[in-house]
Formats: sequence, structure tokens, C-alpha cells
Amino acid sequence: MSRHLVFIFSLLFSSLAHPRITNIETYTLNECIAIALQKHQSLTISDAQVSMAEALYQQAMSAYWPSINGNVSAVRSDQDRTFSINGSLTTPTPFGPLSIPVNIKTTLYDRDLLRASINLSYPIFTGLKRPAIIGQAEKGVKIAEQGRRKTKLDIVRDVKKYYYSAQFALQMEQLTKDTLERFKSLEDLTERLYKNGSLLVKKTDYLRTKTTTALTRTLLNETTYTRELAHEALGNAMGQAWNDQYKLVESEMPTTISTNLQELVDAANQFNPEIQQLRLAVQISDDQITEAQSGYYPMIGFQASAHKLWNELDGGLVNEDNRDGWDIGVGMEWNLFDGFATSGKVKHAKAQQRKLKSQRILLDEGMALQVKLQFLRIRSSGKQIKDSKSAFDFARENRKLHTRAYQQDLVETKDVIEAQLIESLAQSAYFRSRHALEIGLTSLEYLIGHNLEHLTQ
Repeated sequence: MSRHLVFIFSLLFSSLAHPRITNIETYTLNECIAIALQKHQSLTISDAQVSMAEALYQQAMSAYWPSINGNVSAVRSDQDRTFSINGSLTTPTPFGPLSIPVNIKTTLYDRDLLRASINLSYPIFTGLKRPAIIGQAEKGVKIAEQGRRKTKLDIVRDVKKYYYSAQFALQMEQLTKDTLERFKSLEDLTERLYKNGSLLVKKTDYLRTKTTTALTRTLLNETTYTRELAHEALGNAMGQAWNDQYKLVESEMPTTISTNLQELVDAANQFNPEIQQLRLAVQISDDQITEAQSGYYPMIGFQASAHKLWNELDGGLVNEDNRDGWDIGVGMEWNLFDGFATSGKVKHAKAQQRKLKSQRILLDEGMALQVKLQFLRIRSSGKQIKDSKSAFDFARENRKLHTRAYQQDLVETKDVIEAQLIESLAQSAYFRSRHALEIGLTSLEYLIGHNLEHLTQ
């Protein structure tokens, strides 16, 4: 044997003796939610929107501070700036008016002029426009915060839905495996009874069991594929890489809610982020109306400035008195007529408010209806769980009795197959009702915007 073959076989036996150990993480529902909240990119977008709203609020608050700016300018003209007088000057005398011809030309300032100034302005009265703009910006921050909260609720809802769906798919896959094993055992038993000359088992019964086993094996392939897709959907919602492998811890059995419907509707009105955002939008419309109405009032402001001039000429306008100085004053601007633009803005803002109020009523009614539908769904699923659990217990006992009777050649093959199928259907109904309850509770928590267990605290 060559050295290369010896080396290959040594690697092969080494790998068999020391197999690679792959660590597969096992996640609970809360761990899946925590991972998603850490990795999901939509939260980064929501955080940026909150930061933008806070920056706009900071800009609006600047209206309460004076505005101070400095200005420096250097100008060179084509020539010195001059002042000329051409005419005559009449003066009274004892002999009558005397007209004296005047022809004067003097330099005001040199062609090179450097000027520096600092200016201050502060609005004293804005017709309530300033607090209206600040109020809009402040509520805009709250809307952005509710948007970030809604994003978190979206992520939690998606993770819960995919987690419960993955568990349901895993349960259905295991149920199909168990059913397949029972049908295999039934197929072997039927074959032995048929070959031993049973009076009740015929060749058609033997073929029927083989057909049932083959169909169940096909169903197992489908449930396995569904389970894989459900796990991939959960991994995507968590922000996991496509090739990450993990297992899920089975969640506890969900319980129906004890809170009445009115409390759930009230909780949705209090905590649902969409309702809160629309209510804030209605409040913003009040500020928008106030901002529009500010056009009816005058704008009063305070102004002050100080300046310094540099020029080669020591005289004219740039004399010792004018080289530096300051001024202070109060100004008012009142738009007496603007072609009904202000009244149009007010009407538009009031119409926008009526629209938002109507939308809020529709949202409140629609939210109450959705809460009621989920409440009915949860109540129905809770009853179905109880009934399907009883049906599954009866079906399992019925299947065991039929199997023992079949071994004693007391019942026909089709009766045993039927008992097997009924047990699988009953257990499947139990899993479906449990999954429906989990999805109903998840949807209700999303609508309310709050954990159900916190409502009673």
C-alpha cells in the first residue's frame, strides 16, 4: 500500500474516531425575541426617526432665544465717494435778501471701507405662532416614539407567530412520524395474519395497509418540508444568518384570558401605538390652527446692533462720531391685507382637524372590532382545546383496543386503519386548536400594545 493511501485511511479513521461536534443553540421564546430586538434593522430606522424628531424640536425651541449674528464686510469702490452741492444760498441782510452762489464737493469716505457689526434680534410677540410651532415639534417627538414602540411590537408579534408556527410544524411532523410507525406495525401485523391464513384478512387488506403506509410516508415528507420552512421564517425574523442552526424549547401550554371584553377594548385605546399616534396628530392640528391664526396679529420684535468702521479718510461720514456706535429699537410688522391667504390657511387647518377626528373615530371602532374578533377566537380555541384533548384520549384508547382485537382476529383491517386515522386526526385537531389559541393571544397583545398578564396588575 502506498504512503498516500495510508495517509488517506489514517485521516478517515481519525475522523471516525473523533467526530466533529457541532454546537447547536437552543432558544426559548424570550431569547428569540431578545435576539430579534437586537439585530432587526427596522429598529435602527425607528431610532433615527426619533432622533430626527428631537432635532426638529430643538430647532423649534430656538425661537425662545435671541438671535445674534456677526457681520464683517470689506468693500473697494472704483473711487472715493463724494458729496456735491451746486446752487445758491440766500441769506437775509439789512438791504434785502442776498444770494450767494455755492459750489461744494467734498469726500464722504475713502474708496476702501471695512465694516464690522454684531446684531441681536428677539421676537417679543408672534401672535402665538411660536408656542404653536414648538407644540407641533414636541408632539412630533412623541409620535416618533410611538412609531418606535410599534416597530418593537411588530418584531415581537412576528417572532411569536413564527415561533408558534415552527412548534406547530414540529408537532405535526412528529405526529406524522408516530402515525407512520403505527402503520408500519399494522402493515407487518397484517402481512403475518394474511400469510398465516386469517379468515378476516385478505390480500386486499394487505394492499390497503401498504397503500396507507406509503401515503403517510408522503405526508411525512411534506410535514418535514413545512417544518424546515417555518424554522427558516423564524430565523429570518430573528435576523439570523441563513446557515445558522438552532433548536426551540417547547413553550408552555397557553391559557385563555380572564379579562372581559370591555377591559381589552379600553386597554387598546390606552396602549395601542396607532391610536396614540392619531390622537397626537389631532393635537397637532390644534397647534396648526393656532399657527394659521397668528397671521391675524402683528409681529413685534426687539433689535439691537453695534458697529465699527475702518477707512483712510478722517472726516466726511467716517468721522470720529460715526466710526463706531450702536442702536437699539422695537419694530412691528402687521399684515393688514394678504388677499385672504390667512383665512384660507385657517380653513385648511380646521378641515384637516375634522378629517383627523373622523379617522380617529373610525380607528377606534375598527380597533374595538378587531379586539372583539380575537377575543371570540381565543374563547373558541380554549373550548376546542378541551374538547379535542378529550377526543384524542378516547381515540387513543379506541386505537389500542382495535389493535389488540385485530391481533386476535376479531375485527377487520379497515376498522383498525380507521381507528389509527381517527387518533391522528384527533391529535392533529388538538395541536391546531392550541396553535390557534397561541396566534389569537399574540394578535390580541399586538392590538392592545401591551402584555395581557400586565392588564390585571
